[in-house]
Amino acid sequence: MKARTILAVAAILAVLALFPPAGARAEILEEIVAKVNNSVITRSQFEDRLALHRQQMSQQFTGEELDRHMEAGQEAILHNMIIESILVQRAEVLLDMGKVRKNLIEDFKKNQKIESDEELDRLLKEQDMTRGDLLETLVRMNIPQEIINYEVRRKISVSDKEIREYYESHRPEFTRAEKITLREIVILFEDATREEAKSRADAVRRELDAGADFETLVARESQAPSRERGGLVGPFGRGELRPELETVAFALEPGQVAGPVESSLALHLVKMESRDAEEVTPLEKAGEGISEQLREARFREKIDAYLKKLWNDNFIYVYPKFGTSDWLPSGASESVLGG
Repeated sequence: MKARTILAVAAILAVLALFPPAGARAEILEEIVAKVNNSVITRSQFEDRLALHRQQMSQQFTGEELDRHMEAGQEAILHNMIIESILVQRAEVLLDMGKVRKNLIEDFKKNQKIESDEELDRLLKEQDMTRGDLLETLVRMNIPQEIINYEVRRKISVSDKEIREYYESHRPEFTRAEKITLREIVILFEDATREEAKSRADAVRRELDAGADFETLVARESQAPSRERGGLVGPFGRGELRPELETVAFALEPGQVAGPVESSLALHLVKMESRDAEEVTPLEKAGEGISEQLREARFREKIDAYLKKLWNDNFIYVYPKFGTSDWLPSGASESVLGG
């Protein structure tokens, strides 16, 4: 089998593993977990989804902790499956599902570089699958989100006034603070050697004033780890340096030298290497991101109410041993939202 064909089979298997189709066990009489209008969720479908969830959770948790997370999430997973079923049924009312299914198959073939229907059917047959199995899975993976986009997301709008008001009230988010990069010479001392260190630092400053190369003196005099980098430190914003150093350093222009400045058991001579001035992103550039942020916040507010209404408007029955038929707002929309 050619490498591309093997990859296509692997892709089909991966897709079907995510949401095992109901038809795969249609010939077996199964226990029903929940009824959603005229559809059912079987125990095997529910267990398949739980197994997938366990596989995902096992990447973060093990042992009893994994079991606790599985138990806590079991009912939410079932409710996600119910919402998924309702949304697929909603699609049957709102969309031309014949055209939708055709497009899903064509997109799948294109993405997997499958060149013909005959090749697709052959690959599916080799895996004991049907086109119906694949279609059902593709619908479940794609259509719930499409319906949510159609009925909720596309109806959300954000005005220019709202964007402008957000921008004005969140100015710090769009301001890049001033930053400076320095070179330093650090001379350490103890109480007993303070005067000696001060004399040494003053001598270094006189050399600098006479035109000596700062990096040469770093290599000769500095006792800080930055010595290995030619004394280079930073960049620093305001509030990131010792107060006694910050006042002096931020007053410098590139190339200027200050010090010695005394801090706790050290004397510092600093040279301004570079300064990046404060920069404010203008509203014209920030507007698109603000609009998206406001849309997403509004969507999160509306989606729970939308799904709750769908839940109440449809016939849903969960057999008591598996959970409740009541609406569970907490986490109920995670899977259909891609969470």
